[in-house]
Amino acid sequence: MPAASPYTQKLPNGTSFDLIPVKAGRFFWGNSDHEIHVPDFYMAKYPVTQSLWLTVMGGENPSFFKGTNRPIERVSWYDAAAFCNALNRLCNFPPRYFCDAKFQKVLDFSMTESLEYGDSLPIFIHPENPGYRLPSESAWEYAVIGTQQRPLYDYAGGNTLDELGWYDENSHGQTQPTGLKLPNELGLHDLSGNVWEWCEDQYQTERSKIPSDGSAWLQGEPGALRMLRGGGWYYDAQYCRSSARFDARPASRGSDIGFRVLLFPTP
Repeated sequence: MPAASPYTQKLPNGTSFDLIPVKAGRFFWGNSDHEIHVPDFYMAKYPVTQSLWLTVMGGENPSFFKGTNRPIERVSWYDAAAFCNALNRLCNFPPRYFCDAKFQKVLDFSMTESLEYGDSLPIFIHPENPGYRLPSESAWEYAVIGTQQRPLYDYAGGNTLDELGWYDENSHGQTQPTGLKLPNELGLHDLSGNVWEWCEDQYQTERSKIPSDGSAWLQGEPGALRMLRGGGWYYDAQYCRSSARFDARPASRGSDIGFRVLLFPTP
């Protein structure tokens, strides 16, 4: 793994970002006996940076810790989904996130930017549209693991977090530019620490409910908690472990919350 080559997504204004191929395979969720089969996909090499956010979304930078190559933060799950729709529009893919069951009302940042902590929107995810999306929890964890031919590491790429990610003991109380720490063996950076990353899934605790096809679990009520993975600059090492799970209201925004995108199917 991987069998394919890295992919560079070029945007109309001349900017670009890199994606890493993740070859299809299977793994056991959280070292349990629940087997999940994951298809081929591409995952962004870095969390979405402030530069990429502004390229796609325009407007003002919502981040507390400003920096071109720092991860975007203080974005809600809804904001992240609206970003995916906007990115898909730029890249000639159909939208993925809608506010109606007939898939007519596309989720847009104008609908999400003013939402406060307890607010919610009805969200309907088109199951067949190709393009950019938030990763499912299982896709995220599978990408962290990197390959099945070795014991699992504690973190994405190894067992020494200081070499791999930013957390409370080395972050100096803030986010850091992406790509400064070592990647995992696929070449993905910042999966452990720096900012928590939104996943597509709603929150649930039963391993057996995780879809066995690598898709997101979406059986909760509208406004249900959404999943975060990876830990962040403010948290200690245990929260940055590859297996650590966290949840938050979908309208939550924090200086330790960002996201990265997944592309499916592969180009």
